[in-house]
Amino acid sequence: MKETNKKYALQAIAVFLVITVAVFVTMDQTLPPRALPASAPATQFSAERAIEHIKVIAQEPRLVGQPGFEVARDYVIGKLTELGLTTEVQKTAGVENVLGKLAGTASQDAILLVAHLDSTAYGPGASDDASGVAVLLETARALQAGAPLRNSVILLFTAPEETGYQGAQAFISEHPWLKDVKLVINFDTGGLSGPSELTNLSYPSGWLVRHLARADPYVFASSDYGEGDSDFIPFKIAGYSGYAFDYARDRRKHGPSDNIENLNPPSIQHQGYHALYLARYFGNLDSLVDSKEPDPIFFTFLRLGLIYYPKGWVMPITLVCTLVLVGVVALGFRRKCLTLPGVGLGALVFAVSVVTAPLVVRLLWAVLSSTVPAYQVRYYGHAANEPLLLGLFASLAIAVTSTWYALLQVVRKVRLPDLTMGALALLFMVMIYYSFTAPESSFRLTWSLLFASLAAGYLFHSTKTEGEALTAIQILGFLVAAIAAITLLLPGIYMGFTGSEIDDLFMPMVVLVVLVGLLVPPLHIITRPGRWWLPVVAALLTVVLLMVAVLG
Repeated sequence: MKETNKKYALQAIAVFLVITVAVFVTMDQTLPPRALPASAPATQFSAERAIEHIKVIAQEPRLVGQPGFEVARDYVIGKLTELGLTTEVQKTAGVENVLGKLAGTASQDAILLVAHLDSTAYGPGASDDASGVAVLLETARALQAGAPLRNSVILLFTAPEETGYQGAQAFISEHPWLKDVKLVINFDTGGLSGPSELTNLSYPSGWLVRHLARADPYVFASSDYGEGDSDFIPFKIAGYSGYAFDYARDRRKHGPSDNIENLNPPSIQHQGYHALYLARYFGNLDSLVDSKEPDPIFFTFLRLGLIYYPKGWVMPITLVCTLVLVGVVALGFRRKCLTLPGVGLGALVFAVSVVTAPLVVRLLWAVLSSTVPAYQVRYYGHAANEPLLLGLFASLAIAVTSTWYALLQVVRKVRLPDLTMGALALLFMVMIYYSFTAPESSFRLTWSLLFASLAAGYLFHSTKTEGEALTAIQILGFLVAAIAAITLLLPGIYMGFTGSEIDDLFMPMVVLVVLVGLLVPPLHIITRPGRWWLPVVAALLTVVLLMVAVLG
């Protein structure tokens, strides 16, 4: 008995460590890269060098025609001239765009890099969008320090943008340089920190995504992105191909908090990587003509690059996943690993968790937002300390979900295969629904279900007698499936939470419970010595985070 307990304990520790590492590695994906110092090589982008521009540009609000704008405009013109770029100012009907052109060696076709020079009247706009202006200036300097480009690069500093994209629209309707533009890349911000995400691109996007995967090793993107609000919109409406990037955590923009002291160098570095890598790649591409390939499914996988495949593959992949799951269920019943009542109870406890855990989280937020003054203030629908709140809500959702699973074991012992297949059966129906209604988002659940089904299938195939202990290979199979689910779903939960308004908590918490449902096998292994271990720890963590949220 002692040897058995020791074996179970070692398995639990090993599984816990693997899951923990997977969570931390996946969350690291949602962080911007380290900022490079001013001593970085001249051909590289340095956030520290870019911030020196922001210190001049973002000393005060920049409204067109006001002194703050004129200082910033003259500074940008001076830097473009100093770099040797052909420089122009486009003035028309309240618009003052600044332009710089780095001529290509073999082609007039141009990549247009865009950022807006103006700010609102309520703050100096250090991030929104003096950071974008600085990114373009530092990118131009790095390009000049490297080998000449085949195609031209045009820098467009629009003004105004904050009052309705007038600068971008004036460039589109009037400026002669527009005829050379084949690709538009826009840089803006929706907050003060966070990774630089792909927030918009033109359609059809197959050509763009294929080249983005090749060009940018720091890309952070997925096909289920929400379209961002920026100068890219009028270019997209006008039919131009391109991308829009921004970072959008800590939504204290358009106010006095968007100042130099609150700049986030890693976020600026991430924007700069996109600008420089894409400018160099497309600057040397033989043709900038978008071939208008069909929209793909795409997503960043950890920091290993962008995975993409045709949207037409969604239904065949869904069919394969369906056949695998049906086969696994049939195998489970044939090998007597599954029972109909057990699967039904597994599905029931999972369904109850999906409904109740988000509701409990929503109730807690209703209490906090009505009693704690710090959470009664909103910045574009967002609250203070959102990363802390996400940790609090996640721990509470896990506590509620794991409590339901533990209570089920008190009422009736349900075996691991039944618990696992109960959750997978419900998620299978959700996968079918999303494959038809939102194929661009279905990849997260489809691939997670496929790996989970294969792991369950191996369990059923390799189990010899009822109740026998899991083998190392069976545990490994469940761990591979768990890692797949974590890497696919966790970034979506985090980005969904930080991208949605704070009152829209329900869907991110539903997806979190879905992730817990996919992790039933490894969580079962971790809590096997004592069924109440996980809910108790999650509840204690919830209490600690709640105290910090209220008192801090």
